[in-house]
Amino acid sequence: MQTENYILINRYCKHTQTPIEFIYSLHEFGFIEVTEVKNQEYVRPNDLVEIERISRLKNELGINLEGIDAINHMIEKMNRLENELRIVRERLRIYEP
Repeated sequence: MQTENYILINRYCKHTQTPIEFIYSLHEFGFIEVTEVKNQEYVRPNDLVEIERISRLKNELGINLEGIDAINHMIEKMNRLENELRIVRERLRIYEP
């Protein structure tokens, strides 16, 4: 695997002063993917957005990772329900005059 498109976790944590344990916790909760290559661990660039979003929620609002996980599940469910509602509305339009 080529690592040129991945971010080295140690370097990211050092640069942003993020505890490496926080990154591992995010991985354990399934928020991000950690990839190991030659004894070095990497995250995908698009996971940085998720890391920063969760970090802000944790730091600014004082929400723990369990709470953030619950919020993510609610948002996903809300998005699914909105999509279902959109589909039902489109189907019902055929009966409008």
